[in-house]
Amino acid sequence: MIAGAFIASFVFVRMSTLRITGRGVEIRNYPQATRTIPLSDVDKFVETERVGNMSFLRPHTAALVLVDGSRVPVRCVGDPEAGAGVDALNDRVALLRRRN
Repeated sequence: MIAGAFIASFVFVRMSTLRITGRGVEIRNYPQATRTIPLSDVDKFVETERVGNMSFLRPHTAALVLVDGSRVPVRCVGDPEAGAGVDALNDRVALLRRRN
């Protein structure tokens, strides 16, 4: 069961996408539909804490914090334009804000 859960989580993370554009942040957490959040509503990305006995098996994920304080889960922590990791995603958001 553990191996099955690990494979499923790996596939779901691998199939998920994230794009940060001038229009906003496009998140597709597989198998859900793509959701676009306007850049003006975005505060920052934060890493998701790993908890539990088998936390080392969980893939890296993040949360998108909105200006109203709510959080949107993000399974893919990389953007083709920004690179990988929360710091790279936050840098990309800051860069696009300065351009707009």
